[in-house]
Amino acid sequence: MTEATALIQDLYKLETVKTWSLIVTLFGDLGGEPQAVLSGKDIGAIMGHIGIKPEATRVALHRLKRDGWIDTERAGREVFYSLSERGKAETAAVYVDVYSQSVKYPEGWQLIFTEDNTDISYLRVARNFVLLPKTKLDTVAGVAMSLETNKLPVWFEHLIVPSKTLDLASHLFNLLVRFNRIDKNQAHLDSSALRLLFLHHWRKLALREATWAHIWLKKNGAISQCHSGITALLSNLPKFEIPQEKH
Repeated sequence: MTEATALIQDLYKLETVKTWSLIVTLFGDLGGEPQAVLSGKDIGAIMGHIGIKPEATRVALHRLKRDGWIDTERAGREVFYSLSERGKAETAAVYVDVYSQSVKYPEGWQLIFTEDNTDISYLRVARNFVLLPKTKLDTVAGVAMSLETNKLPVWFEHLIVPSKTLDLASHLFNLLVRFNRIDKNQAHLDSSALRLLFLHHWRKLALREATWAHIWLKKNGAISQCHSGITALLSNLPKFEIPQEKH
């Protein structure tokens, strides 16, 4: 077993990976390409390289088609898949959050003491305390509280992000350290699988507002290290190669 193969296996086992969600990540990564069309054979190749069985891939593709995430086109005996208009729109909506090397809400976050009946769409860390981006202060009535980010107690950190998520981010960063130590001249499927799995784990973190609050509050924490490290990886590691012609 090569270092790359072992790393792919450990990334896949890091937490339960839903096949349909991984395929969404794959197509989302190709979403900006003008010809982001993959055959069932192409998708099966990278999913199989990760360790996902063909029947699981077929079920996942059927679900995505049923739910309106992907479109299909048949050419001879082969079926080709691409993002639907809905899939493209939802991919575009989160693109910056997932791929940007800059943090979301760079102005920072503010702790607010509010009334009991205040309807809040951001992070309620306790009954009357809400953490929200400073750019959103005019949307909430309340009293701003001082927050010293360099003295953040562990119990408050866990109100924002569960310890299980922090542990996962720490393990993910350790896998990233392993990746940075191995030979980067990988076979195409190894390289594509590594990019896809790192992206998938980071995407799940990046789409949570709590992630960005934690990064601002703990700039040297595991989640922040995952953000800077994985977005750097995405800018250097090539995407899954899109075939030039339908076969």
